[in-house]
Amino acid sequence: MLSSWKRPLENLPEEMTAIWSCTQEGCNGWIRASYSFEENPVCVQCKSPMASSEKLLPKLISSDQQVKLHRKNQQKSST
Repeated sequence: MLSSWKRPLENLPEEMTAIWSCTQEGCNGWIRASYSFEENPVCVQCKSPMASSEKLLPKLISSDQQVKLHRKNQQKSST
């Protein structure tokens, strides 16, 4: 069976992740803390200060091999 890279991954493992979230009411901007290069980042959407917090996010898959393994495991569990 051919799999498409455009098909979304299902049932990705999630973990509590450190993030920076926008403090401006009504703005939903946030970034993973590990992707921020500033000590005190500002929101790229509205330029407001950001506050450190946590969010339940899918675990990042860092290599093509891990993506292929995850897809293979998905296919096994769906059959």
